[in-house]
Amino acid sequence: MSTSTHMQSLVCPGDQTVELREKPIPQPGPEDVRIRIQASAVCGSDLHKYRQSAEERATHGYDQLTLGHEGAGIVDAVGPGVLHPKIGDRVVAYHLIGCGACEYCRAGEPGFCRDIEGFNWVRDGVNAEYVVIPARYALPLPDDFDFEEGALLACNVGTAYGAARKAGASGDMTLAVSGLGPVGLYTVMMARAMGAPVIGIDVQSSRIELANSMGIEMTVNPTEADAVAAMRDFGGGDGVHASIDTSGNTQARSAAIEALRPHGRFVEVGLGHETVYALSTPLNMREITLTGSWIFKLYEWEDLLDFVRRHKLPIKSVISHRFPIQDAVDAFGLAESGTAGKIIFTWPAVTV
Repeated sequence: MSTSTHMQSLVCPGDQTVELREKPIPQPGPEDVRIRIQASAVCGSDLHKYRQSAEERATHGYDQLTLGHEGAGIVDAVGPGVLHPKIGDRVVAYHLIGCGACEYCRAGEPGFCRDIEGFNWVRDGVNAEYVVIPARYALPLPDDFDFEEGALLACNVGTAYGAARKAGASGDMTLAVSGLGPVGLYTVMMARAMGAPVIGIDVQSSRIELANSMGIEMTVNPTEADAVAAMRDFGGGDGVHASIDTSGNTQARSAAIEALRPHGRFVEVGLGHETVYALSTPLNMREITLTGSWIFKLYEWEDLLDFVRRHKLPIKSVISHRFPIQDAVDAFGLAESGTAGKIIFTWPAVTV
């Protein structure tokens, strides 16, 4: 247990800035645990916060909250009433905090809770030395996964797993993935492990190279070739059976829908500022199904771990850069460029 009273915490004032601030070390309340963070990361959704204006973030108080929602570490303190996990346990922080009592929380889907408390919009996130969360959201991290893998599983890998399952990825279908950032690359990895051949679409050559190094069946840069035609050809001429968009780009999403064959399925993962789709003809005349996918459900945690373990998925291969938290300004600048793979923050190791 720490003898200090303050910790380093990464906040995002807005206008594409981040900074380290000292905050009091939080104390766990009843049914809470405190986690000493050992690895955290930059997620694409963090960039939406990074791009917000300082005025908007200050208006909502977001500029005072610790940034980040992908973190793993060691439980170093527990509040009254906590039996599990115990001090010294290795855990991953699940970042969609629900009330714990409503029908969605009881079903393991706290993301739909009416009283949801998300990291960096209601409560402090994980890019700090310590974070306090309800004990039920401290997911056990088995010894065969290290802390970096835990941070990856916390969001990007889990999100990809959930999306690939919703798309019905298997060897009996073809799949297109739009956006080959970290979530897209993990979606490719998951879908191929499920047996599906995958075509990937991105405008960044560095990300296309990463996807090619993973063994993806085909890639296309829409600034150099007709992406819709390429996806349709990949699906045998009629189009692909399913497409997943992780980019949040309106043109990419519309193309991913246009490339579907009759009865195809589109899964939206990426967050975008625009919500306009060119839908009418493909939606009704080809009977397309549209579905959203948001992270993974609590009840999928053990299945996710087993899937990664069983297929020996090299989830750390998507990491392109590691930064100490003191270099967060550089890390976010690189993430904003759209040229990197996964960016990890390193924290001082602790033993228990």
